[in-house]
Amino acid sequence: MTTTDAATRSHEPSARVAPPSRVRHAAAFVGRVPFTISLLAALLLVGILTGTLTSPATEADWYETFAYGVPSFADSRWWTTITGTFLVTAPWGYLVLAVLVPLGVGWLELRRGTARAAAYFVGGQVFSVVGAAIVIAGFAEMGSYWAQTLVTQLDVGPSGGVFACLTAACASLPSPWRGRSLLVLTEYALVSLLFLGSIADVIHAVAVGMVLLINVGSFTKPTVREQRFVAVAAIVGLVAIELIASLVPTAGPFGLTDAGGIDVIDVGFDLLIVILLIAGLRRGSRVTWVIAVVLVALNVLLGALAVFLIAHPELFGTPGEYDDREGLAFAAATGFLWTVMLGWLLVCHRAFRARLRRRLPGDRGADRPGARLDETRDVIRRDGGGVLSWMATWRDNRHYFGSDPGTVVAYQLHQGVALVLGDPIAPPDRVAETLREFVDTAEHAGFVVSVFGASEASVAGMPPGWRSLQVAEDTIMDLPGLEFTGKRWAAVRGAMNRAEREGVRFRLTSLARESLAVRAQVTAISEQWVGDKGLPEMRFTLGSLDEALDPAVRLAVAETADGVVQGFLSWLPVYAPGGAPRGWTLDLMRRRDDGSFPPVMEFLIGASALAFRDEGAEFVSLSGAPLAHSAETEEEGQIEAILDRLGGILEPAYGFRSLHRFKQKFNPRPEPMYLLYSDEADLARIGIALVRAYLPDASVPQLVRAGLSIGR
Repeated sequence: MTTTDAATRSHEPSARVAPPSRVRHAAAFVGRVPFTISLLAALLLVGILTGTLTSPATEADWYETFAYGVPSFADSRWWTTITGTFLVTAPWGYLVLAVLVPLGVGWLELRRGTARAAAYFVGGQVFSVVGAAIVIAGFAEMGSYWAQTLVTQLDVGPSGGVFACLTAACASLPSPWRGRSLLVLTEYALVSLLFLGSIADVIHAVAVGMVLLINVGSFTKPTVREQRFVAVAAIVGLVAIELIASLVPTAGPFGLTDAGGIDVIDVGFDLLIVILLIAGLRRGSRVTWVIAVVLVALNVLLGALAVFLIAHPELFGTPGEYDDREGLAFAAATGFLWTVMLGWLLVCHRAFRARLRRRLPGDRGADRPGARLDETRDVIRRDGGGVLSWMATWRDNRHYFGSDPGTVVAYQLHQGVALVLGDPIAPPDRVAETLREFVDTAEHAGFVVSVFGASEASVAGMPPGWRSLQVAEDTIMDLPGLEFTGKRWAAVRGAMNRAEREGVRFRLTSLARESLAVRAQVTAISEQWVGDKGLPEMRFTLGSLDEALDPAVRLAVAETADGVVQGFLSWLPVYAPGGAPRGWTLDLMRRRDDGSFPPVMEFLIGASALAFRDEGAEFVSLSGAPLAHSAETEEEGQIEAILDRLGGILEPAYGFRSLHRFKQKFNPRPEPMYLLYSDEADLARIGIALVRAYLPDASVPQLVRAGLSIGR
């Protein structure tokens, strides 16, 4: 037995014991939710002592004494507000509370603290129980048949406080999840009240409404996309309600319906139209909005007619008796919801201005990518740009010219996503304004907007509610005073010394001015490199020989004395205002596979840096390596963790991380590059758009084969 085996076996018994760190984490978690743990323990203890853990509370002799409701308050049994809170109607209710209490009270306690959670629970429970009794008694006095059936009933349970906490927790979320979660919760409360109509449903609706009123001051105006989302969610929810109610019985303030009492054909017609409308509403189509308004208005009229007929039962020949015929109760209830929906569509009409053929006002290349490239070049030369700005002149891009003639946004359209390439091309004090103008214009036109390769300047100028995610890291070499002396430059200095010994020379030229012989060698080296990948050449932020032919692009060539090209680089200009290059961005890196000079890349980059230094340039960018970074993120979220794993999966095929490590030989300073987006729900769609931007010519079989080979 080796020493290692002995050490391993000696620790085997302790391996069965839970690690102390897990125990500490569990204890720390329990310590953060003491009120939630205490509430669950109290409910369980009362259930054991009263026997409601095994038998329904409604069958106990003491039920009417401790349950809350209009009869209890009428008899001045106000203590039932407290006693009824810790009782549960039936044993299965404990299973429901085992989920709802942690989800509502526990979640709020984690987000807002114990004191805030306790206040919302106690206040929400008391207010909702008393408020529901007042609502029921008031409707009963007005002659409501539904309320008169509830005015004699009692109920128990802590659900009012739980729903108040759940609503408060949702209200504490950042946008857009705050609005979406509150929309779902409000829809549930309204639908339950209108179509189930029990005391508990009234309590839930009062609790949700109370918290919404308390937090109304913290709500902000919904964005254009949120306005569209609410419209889509609401109209889908309404049709789903109609479909369910056509199959099962309902009860509520407007009356009763039996299963099959609703015309399934009418519901199916609404369902078909809504399915056709969803995509158009989601992207803000004006034509779709008009059709939706007509559909909703018709349902509002039907609801109003149903309310009129319910209010005049003598028209059925049975005066004085509540009667529900032809689904009038259901039509009245849904008519109320359709009215709310109509109001939303009318108030938010400005969010639905996109044409059937989506196009951005000011987009001079909307019909043909690559239009007005010369104008884009003129703006870059006149006003300057960043390390990615010259890529805006590539043929695949469209261009949005803002209200200021000196601003341009380069972008591509894929999968309904307007994918912006780098920072807007604008003076520094206009970057944020230009980005916001483009986002507003593109979203009104029905596009999802995302910025890829954004710098800190664009992050600082993001529209409110937007998020940033580091997806790459640029590597910058500062040129003033650059000398390859000292130990940290040993690899670069060694490559340049070896080149001098072996007769490998460096030339900084332009591919467009080179001889046919040199261009043929450059083309052969590039085709050999692309052919090894199994996929077409990547684009978007990665150029090709076509872009290298631009006279403004510099070509760095390493060749032997007999004219054999060992490798080459292409450099994109980074202009300062006025038209003089202040820096250069590395694009193509190609080397001959069977070359006789291995350190050709170190030699080319080092020699290029010195040449640009002598020309007066301030820096060179060695370009950002996607899904690679120098240091670990301090607080890595779930999305960052997924991207980190994706970078590892793609490494064998594209070598992003190994390329990033190679660039560290040049001692660059890192500059993070970000993906900007407004909604996490769009990330999958943005990811697909990025794949199409980088591999526009790849077929589906090629992508599948590449994915299978990468995953091995």
